[in-house]
Amino acid sequence: MNTIRLATLIILIVLTAASHTRAQTFTLEAETGGLWFSNNDVRIPNEGGTRFDMIDLIGKDPDIYYRLRVSLQFLERHNIRILFAPITKSGTGRIDTDGAITFADSEFSPDQPIKGTYRFNTFRLTYRYTLYDRGPWELGAGLAGLLRDAKVQLEQNDLTDRDTDLGFVPLVHLYASRTLFHRLSLELDAETLAGPQGRATDAALTLRYQMPEKITIYFGYRILEGGADVDQVYNFAWINFLPFGVTWSF
Repeated sequence: MNTIRLATLIILIVLTAASHTRAQTFTLEAETGGLWFSNNDVRIPNEGGTRFDMIDLIGKDPDIYYRLRVSLQFLERHNIRILFAPITKSGTGRIDTDGAITFADSEFSPDQPIKGTYRFNTFRLTYRYTLYDRGPWELGAGLAGLLRDAKVQLEQNDLTDRDTDLGFVPLVHLYASRTLFHRLSLELDAETLAGPQGRATDAALTLRYQMPEKITIYFGYRILEGGADVDQVYNFAWINFLPFGVTWSF
């Protein structure tokens, strides 16, 4: 089952649950904007592979991205949400090394251009409990489960090799919102966790304006940072986002 089909299945499950729950707010959210990489270090396999910066191939030029999220707030303080956030970026360049580039089960020449593709599609299920909601402040915390569909691929002439990974990562969710004026608020939304084998952080600081008809628009800054340092793979990336989003609650 691919990521899109899995996302669709779980969204249907949440919609079904909403019909049997004392639901207060159901929210649909779409986010788009530009993303660019600050770094993307790769060594596959971790022992014996050649370490290189994927940005030398895919570049630093900004790309358009999108995210889709659906959330359900129920029993006043409980919130469940589902996020689908695909990222794929390709480009062609050269890797500056003294010898052959060892990647996965192949060796690539540093004297010829290499096409690189980096994919990091994530699907996330998050639960949040509102700890404090009084005056201008709302604070919450919870847990999230991230399903990643990742791929690093190199192509040179007739030679192609890749490393793919479909895995699950638990995260801690943190949330804070501060009303600045009647319809304007500042929101921090973060999911993160670190351990001996790697780390992951998805955090956004956004300015939000509530319009009529329960529509909210927002913009701000987001980072997606982390990676893994295990026997098979070494890969750490930092991705910057300038998001613009719209939410509709009913």
